[in-house]
Amino acid sequence: MRWSTRILYYVTLIGFLLVSCTSDTPNEIAFQKDEMPDEVFTDFVTQESDSGVVLWKLTAPRANRFSKKKLVIMENPVIEFFDKDGHLTTTLESKVGEYSEESQDMLAFGDVVVTSVDGDVLETDSLLWKKVEDKIISNSWVKLTRGRDVITGIGLECAPDLSAVDIKRNVEATIIDTAGVSID
Repeated sequence: MRWSTRILYYVTLIGFLLVSCTSDTPNEIAFQKDEMPDEVFTDFVTQESDSGVVLWKLTAPRANRFSKKKLVIMENPVIEFFDKDGHLTTTLESKVGEYSEESQDMLAFGDVVVTSVDGDVLETDSLLWKKVEDKIISNSWVKLTRGRDVITGIGLECAPDLSAVDIKRNVEATIIDTAGVSID
């Protein structure tokens, strides 16, 4: 075969393969339309207030909204919790967050850190903030640092302000007394 005939042969073969692999029905494409976000936000913000007092505020530099699932998936979300007087009590940060528009619950995962204004720090790889119960729940390994004291374990239930914390199992604590001596 001559060189120009070979090129024509290969172009025809590739064209035939492309046409035979495509489909006229939109439901058979590889990437389904409903998997794509309906909206993409930059500088995403949502909050809840009661009688003009902000209860919580959720922000993210980027968020994808999926209307059918009523779900917003955020990059680097930050949620701030406020007390009944509108004073900041705690800040929760993570690499990824999933916010349910129906329940207003938020699943946070990837280097999750919750920091109270008192300086308490909760660290884990994933947790769920349940809005109706106003509770943080995790089934993962957790680390709570209060001053020089450190408590670790698996699983947790706590108030968003970290005032009441219940670590479920495999609890280990390192408590530092006032003289700086470790009590394990």
